[in-house]
Amino acid sequence: MRPPALDPAVVYGDWLACDTFDVMARVHEIACPTLVIVGANDNMTPPKYAAFMADRIKGSRLVTIADAGHSPMREKPAEVAEAMQAFINASPQTS
Repeated sequence: MRPPALDPAVVYGDWLACDTFDVMARVHEIACPTLVIVGANDNMTPPKYAAFMADRIKGSRLVTIADAGHSPMREKPAEVAEAMQAFINASPQTS
């Protein structure tokens, strides 16, 4: 079954929003435990951007999913779930 066609104006608006959104200069302000997951073959948001974020977010963890592109959660769900579970397990518990 094919998904319904999307309105081209909506798709364009999504692409425009993604293309103009830029908070790279503020990423260092993130102060909570952060897991950065990227597909090794992501051409839309290349791994170098994930590494940029992980390098600037104190205490973050970067996980690169092999043989995955822009949607590792759909392409490699078990690997993403494993990375998320490991991150949660390693996080300090708060009450």
